[in-house]
Amino acid sequence: MAAPLLFSIGLLGLLIGSFLNVVIHRLPRQLSVVSPPSSCPACGHRIRPWENIPVLSYLFLRGKCAGCASGISWRYPAVELFTAGMSAFTALQLGWTWALLPGLLLTWALIALTFIDLDTQLLPDAITKPGIVLGIIVNSGAYLLGHPLFASPLESILGAIIGYGVLWLLAMAYLKFSGQHGMGFGDLKLLGMLGAWLGWTAVPMILFIAALLGGLIGIALLLAGRGRHHAIPFGPYLALGGWLMLLWPKEIIQGYFSLLGG
Repeated sequence: MAAPLLFSIGLLGLLIGSFLNVVIHRLPRQLSVVSPPSSCPACGHRIRPWENIPVLSYLFLRGKCAGCASGISWRYPAVELFTAGMSAFTALQLGWTWALLPGLLLTWALIALTFIDLDTQLLPDAITKPGIVLGIIVNSGAYLLGHPLFASPLESILGAIIGYGVLWLLAMAYLKFSGQHGMGFGDLKLLGMLGAWLGWTAVPMILFIAALLGGLIGIALLLAGRGRHHAIPFGPYLALGGWLMLLWPKEIIQGYFSLLGG
């Protein structure tokens, strides 16, 4: 992909990242992401357009509110830069193809879900449920137009069903043997959403990647003395597994079977 186009997608990612900051803050609180306009939580100062330019406004204001000089969290520009980087990298891998825009939409949804889950241990239905429907629609529409994307319509529908069903079975088994809930229903819907986008064949690998990463991080936390009762949301691991399978599905599957000696 040409550098100017890649740079443009990075700039688009900055703007999307600014919007995702609003989504991450408001959705768990069941607030509209459209209105009212953004304002300082400390003094209520209405953020003006020139105070809301991704990254640049934060640097210009030196990380402080223009109204009351209270500190602005560094995470706002971090999310914007992270989204820009993820967008550009996704575009670099997918190229100027029919898969680019759907791939970017899925990436942005996964970024929002990741940060919301890290903050609240919630995965809002407002993203996962429409995400399941949109995944099936996108794959079906592209298939009918003669430009198949990530899965056929049948694979997409099966992906949603199997993605949700596999985690439901695991969750019920864990509850039966331990007497405790091991994961929330939001995780089930997220894996169902990823199955709808990427097809049922991607579901086992997404779950494997998520479980592997979650296990490694869990061991690291125990070694660091964070304790057995430190809650670790599973959504970010599922999101990362889904994003990796979006970009390198064949390579990951081939690598997995190579490790097994297949």
